[in-house]
Amino acid sequence: MYIIFKYMENLVLITSVICTTNNPLSYTNTRSVYSHEERFEQTTKTIETIRTKIPNSKILLVECSNLNEDMTNYLLEKCDFFLNLYNDITARQCTSHISKSLGEGYMTFCALKYVFENNINFDNLIKISGRYWLSDNFNYTNFNNNDIVVKYIENNKDNVFTALYKLPKSSYVNFMTFLESNFNNMINCIGYEVLFSIFIKTQNKQMKILDPIGLEGYVSVANEFYSG
Repeated sequence: MYIIFKYMENLVLITSVICTTNNPLSYTNTRSVYSHEERFEQTTKTIETIRTKIPNSKILLVECSNLNEDMTNYLLEKCDFFLNLYNDITARQCTSHISKSLGEGYMTFCALKYVFENNINFDNLIKISGRYWLSDNFNYTNFNNNDIVVKYIENNKDNVFTALYKLPKSSYVNFMTFLESNFNNMINCIGYEVLFSIFIKTQNKQMKILDPIGLEGYVSVANEFYSG
């Protein structure tokens, strides 16, 4: 008797701001130490590792930048869905705000709304922050399930890593609604990792906690390498 192993349908959401402003964040005056060209090259690696390491996947990249034609064409070619919010004044205000969580939260909300309005089919939503990539520690079998998959920062369940996580399809509309109702908290600079921890506690789902979760990349505000 043979057991057929089935890969679930994965929608991989990349949140990205390739061309950042020089506006400070609430916790640092340096928004990014990397040039727009360097940030673009790092984002291409994000896409490449998704294609290599996540089977049966479609990529939705949500961006908020005035990209040049070559960058735009590359992302259109390499991603299944490409949503550039640059012409959305609210998106530009949010992604240049002192609150980092406001930019991340608004872009994620817009992406989830796009998924809902276009009735995009999937089983699981895997979110990855642009410029980071899946490492050798990434094991897809940990994600091929109906669980919420996250990493706790320093084993603190109230501080959940948001550069890589997975939600089952049954939770994504709840997350979209949750984000919409928490814009004031984001404006007031609540940590996005804290906000996300509040959300996942509202979901009656089995959770898988990973450490390491399998992500690497360079921290935007400092020339530091992250692996975890």
